[in-house]
Amino acid sequence: MEIPQEINQNPVIKPNKLKITSNKKLRLILIVFGIIVGIIILLSTITYVFAYLPAQKLSNQINLTKIEAEKLKQNISDKDIASAKNQLITIQSNLDKVSQNLSTFSYFNYLPYLKNYYQDSQRMVKIANNGVEIGNTLIKAIEPYQDFLGLKGAATSSAKTTEDRIAFLTQSIESILPHLDLIETKIKEIDKLLSQIDITKYPETYQNYNLKNIYNQSRQVISKTQKLVSDGRPILTKSSWLLGKDKPRNYLVIFQNDGELRPSGGFWTAYATIKIDKGKVIPGPASNIYDLDDAISSTTPAPRIIKSYHINVPYLNLRDNNLSPDFPTDAQIFLDTFYKATKGKTSYDAVIALDTNVLVDMVTILGKLDTRVGTFTTKPDKRCDGCPKIIYDLEWISGRPRNFIEKNRKDFLAPLMSALLNNAMGAGKDYLPKLGQAFFTNIFEKHILFYFPDSDMQKAANMANISGSITQTPPEIDYLHLNDANFASAKSNIFITQKIKHEISVANNKIEHKFAITYTNPSKASNCNLEKGDLCLNAAKYRNLFRLYTPIGSKLIKMTGSEVEPVLYQELGKQVFEGFYGDKYPLYPVSSNKVTIQYQTSVTPHKNYNLLLQKQPGTKAIPYEIFLNGKLIETFSWTGDKNIKLSL
Repeated sequence: MEIPQEINQNPVIKPNKLKITSNKKLRLILIVFGIIVGIIILLSTITYVFAYLPAQKLSNQINLTKIEAEKLKQNISDKDIASAKNQLITIQSNLDKVSQNLSTFSYFNYLPYLKNYYQDSQRMVKIANNGVEIGNTLIKAIEPYQDFLGLKGAATSSAKTTEDRIAFLTQSIESILPHLDLIETKIKEIDKLLSQIDITKYPETYQNYNLKNIYNQSRQVISKTQKLVSDGRPILTKSSWLLGKDKPRNYLVIFQNDGELRPSGGFWTAYATIKIDKGKVIPGPASNIYDLDDAISSTTPAPRIIKSYHINVPYLNLRDNNLSPDFPTDAQIFLDTFYKATKGKTSYDAVIALDTNVLVDMVTILGKLDTRVGTFTTKPDKRCDGCPKIIYDLEWISGRPRNFIEKNRKDFLAPLMSALLNNAMGAGKDYLPKLGQAFFTNIFEKHILFYFPDSDMQKAANMANISGSITQTPPEIDYLHLNDANFASAKSNIFITQKIKHEISVANNKIEHKFAITYTNPSKASNCNLEKGDLCLNAAKYRNLFRLYTPIGSKLIKMTGSEVEPVLYQELGKQVFEGFYGDKYPLYPVSSNKVTIQYQTSVTPHKNYNLLLQKQPGTKAIPYEIFLNGKLIETFSWTGDKNIKLSL
């Protein structure tokens, strides 16, 4: 099982990067020492005997360690756990020799200038040793599950199917937890050692290596890994609970159609129920959201947002009730309404939301999905400009115009979920790593969200960042969350893309943000004539409510691209800047719209400035550019929550 790209910072790889950095720094010592030799000619003989020869030996040993580290990197890439284990032994042996050779220069500790370089070299060797120890601990932890995870090596169980392997994992997952203590301790040691190195005293580059870049990336990786381990521990300790080891767990699954983007990730279309008993997944009843709305017959007046931006919706229906960007808030509303509509016959342990991206990934891995409502594949479909065929088929089943009443036309989720679970659980062992990777990637990218009525479970989910909650940040941490809502624009988000240009400037001890979003609809409009009976996917006019969540105390300077006056208020512990386009200036097919929000954050500049970019659930990857004082400093694809660290 692989881990999503953004979190796949396996500490086993660290020795490679760290020893490369160590190598460069030790070579810098040789350069400095060479200058001293040239100046103090009278000491040249002593220098040659007692310094140069040992330094040459040390440099050669470091180069050998670097070669072994490259082999380890390849072992990890090949998922060859046995070879990686042996390679770590070799690297540890080489590091011991490096440490011995480095001790030859211990007298540098008494020289004012060289003292700092020598101590940095010692720190780098300690960091490398900690990295090797982390690698050994990880291998020891995952060895019992190597075939379960799709790694090379001897089979560790006789389990044949995905379901068998999940049951095996349920029985033994507690054995992984003790290893986390040592891993977390070593990561903290590495972070502390890295923080003691003053990278500013080294040149920007050395022998085609960007030293400062490598150092900064290493610190970011260690910081992310440390947060991943510490924040993920609480939910990992609940794994047996989640898999129903002590008693069966009941889950309520909401299908969010991200083709019609809403604040929590998509329009609530349908729901399903599942039970997990000792790792065995059992599908239950499912239906569409309209049945629940019919059962409650809401006469609650629509709130301000619905009245202001939706079309002809006088009452607050459940299907429109995910108005908050905070999924736990929306999920509790859904759960309360569900109990009311169904008379609370079953108590649910969690609410899980998933969108179309999850279905596409699962069907892509399985090849196809046969159900009683049809066979689904992910082949490109020309009818929706190359979107996966399963997307078009599901929209056709649930949304095509009819000249007759078809009450259960959105009841597609029951057969789909049943077939999906049966195929996934019955798949052979070769499928499990791919299914596992898809699962974790979709969690990281917020295509799967979890809400737990139990407060302890919800706290653990929030820490692991799997709940889609709006993160509460301390005053010194900057924050930004963009939230869009498609109101009455068919399924245009299948086609619409976004691009962000984010300019940060600092002046007079104030930080100013200019956040520009370009919305592009590259496809032609659908024929939305209901009498003709075509499927209306791409609306002639796209209507979008956009909200930017920033720290409390932030001040709006200017907003462009909104056809209404900006609405300012506080919500979820954030300052919100709200705008809308779609009536006077809609986004038309085959065109673009641009929105800019310029504001001054309440966070003051400092050398350890941190900006949390929190992604909206259900959105596609967004090309993102960050500029600092007019200079481009980073480009990336915004697929999940991201921390930006700057020195301001």
